[in-house]
Amino acid sequence: MAPLPDPRPSTGSAAFTVRDARPADTDTFMPVIALADPLDPDPFGLARDVLASPPMPPLSHDRSLALVAEDNETGTLIGALLGGPPRWLFTHPGIDRLPLLERLVHRMGMINGIAVHPDHRRRGVAAALLGAAEQRFTQARYGLMTVNHEPALDDFYRHHGYTIGDALLVHLPQQRLIGMTTDDTRMSAKPLHPAVRLADVSGAPHRVITGLLPGASLPDDAVFDGTRLQY
Repeated sequence: MAPLPDPRPSTGSAAFTVRDARPADTDTFMPVIALADPLDPDPFGLARDVLASPPMPPLSHDRSLALVAEDNETGTLIGALLGGPPRWLFTHPGIDRLPLLERLVHRMGMINGIAVHPDHRRRGVAAALLGAAEQRFTQARYGLMTVNHEPALDDFYRHHGYTIGDALLVHLPQQRLIGMTTDDTRMSAKPLHPAVRLADVSGAPHRVITGLLPGASLPDDAVFDGTRLQY
């Protein structure tokens, strides 16, 4: 796939190109993406397997997405992004049927990490990687992008259209809800399709993501009774 167009770089900065990561990028991709989680001794180890796999739609590597930002003057890899399905879906007790899991995996995307080399920050690299990822997930007919991030990044993600929160609540068919919370990081979300929205529901502790799956679109008078949605 051809490189995605890059937003205009900041004044005085050399241009860069966002493209799919390739196996030859592994040795430079790994130390850059590790900057997104510097306290983990082997962060994003799954990325090695992703980069070793052949390119395959609908994303860069089937249901995983690995992107790099490459400096046009030097050819240096200056930024990296890794995305894919939210991993919590695979172990959530509320997802009790394989067909439901498959539908959610095909509709919900997650940014696992974005990182930019310190020498190349404030050039719009992270924004370009995020925008390219959203475009790819949208083209692949995903309805929602999510990201688990540190509170220090609230302003960045809010600026790019994400609703910042401490939990995700997802509306399922048959008036069900599933949720995911974290203790010290954010769980933020952005609809990628007009049918998907974050709704305020009376009784629900957080805004509810609705319209993601057929048969799961909340009316305005919906309420949450502590166990199920009522409408």
